[in-house]
Amino acid sequence: MKNTVVACVDGSPSTGPVCDYAAWASAVLSAPLTLLHVLEKDGHPAVSDLSGSIGIDSKELFIEELVRVEGERNRLLMAQGEAILTACAERLTRSGLPKIRQMQVRGTLDEILAGLDDVRLMVLGRRGAEHTVGSQLESVIRLQKEPVLVVPETFSTPSRVLFAWDGSETSRRNLTRLTVSPLLRDLNCHVVMVNGDDASLHDAHQILQAAGIDAESRLIQDESVSRGLCRYAEENGTDLIVMGAWGHSRLRRFFIGSHTTAMLTESRHPLLMLR
Repeated sequence: MKNTVVACVDGSPSTGPVCDYAAWASAVLSAPLTLLHVLEKDGHPAVSDLSGSIGIDSKELFIEELVRVEGERNRLLMAQGEAILTACAERLTRSGLPKIRQMQVRGTLDEILAGLDDVRLMVLGRRGAEHTVGSQLESVIRLQKEPVLVVPETFSTPSRVLFAWDGSETSRRNLTRLTVSPLLRDLNCHVVMVNGDDASLHDAHQILQAAGIDAESRLIQDESVSRGLCRYAEENGTDLIVMGAWGHSRLRRFFIGSHTTAMLTESRHPLLMLR
């Protein structure tokens, strides 16, 4: 799996838009697309040590049935995942995307991510099958070394992008990376800094100008970074927000712990997280 856009599908309301955004990214980046369905290891298997709660004889009577139930459950989950992958592949084929790879894997989150080599972009839904904010979404952002695109429940072809600038070296590096990425091609670019200074924002504008990218830069004030960014995006018709997952200022604190969930909950826009 080389230089691949990976679309994580789980049958949730975000699954369709995940496919659509992944198809858009695959086309823009000229990269192959892989559909990934994850069967996470069950932390509470049906078969466990029952000797502390029931007698040994009773345990032996139950164990065979419990093994059967757990095996049937796993079989159904696998069949459900295969059906989701097939439906998504058919959706993408109808849109004209060729050679779609399908993968179903089972394991812990860190095991699965470690086994995905040369991922160029991972696309996930904000709303998971079991949680309002996608299951273990923050953990994926922490563990995945490549960019992660988190998408809402509706698709809109990106035309106007907001880059959240915080003046850090990480922010500078990420913006420089974007200047050579096809993702910014033909997009109207806005560089926005919350509670910063004009000199720092000017540096960001110069990076884009040097790369021949026309951009609008704005310095805004707000007690909350997330609220400020979301407000600007709403007021200016932004349909993609780009930011570094780990900065060294307020954005760094913003992206740790509950603040990540707050941004994912507040924003109605797709979020591209850069590492």
